[in-house]
Amino acid sequence: DVVFTRTNDITLGLQDRVNIAEAANANLFISVHGNSLPEAYPNREKVNGSETYYSRTESLPLAQIMHKHLVAGTSFKDNGIRTKSLHVTRETSMPAVLLEVGYMSSAANESAMLSEQLQNNVAREIVAGIYEYLGL
Repeated sequence: DVVFTRTNDITLGLQDRVNIAEAANANLFISVHGNSLPEAYPNREKVNGSETYYSRTESLPLAQIMHKHLVAGTSFKDNGIRTKSLHVTRETSMPAVLLEVGYMSSAANESAMLSEQLQNNVAREIVAGIYEYLGL
């Protein structure tokens, strides 16, 4: 079963997201995002690609599988798997990753991410990654 933290464009606190996953007794926590850089960032429009973040060592196997599928779903530049202390990947008790599909500050990434085709590809690959991780 999939549990969404929200189904419309509202702001939900980071701890609220963790609480939803914990209350659902979730097996995995997968957070999907469009990255961006500040306006003042040098050459911000040239930075692009997909990356996957995790915080806890036990989440690395999930990150490796999900990242492989994320890159397959986008065909964007592979920016790799990165460890970072992010609230939602650090404070959840289940394996947790944050998928940065691409950069909204890159015109090419943004245009592709807004397309139904890429959204469907990424959704399909996320499901495939979950199945692979869970051995289904």
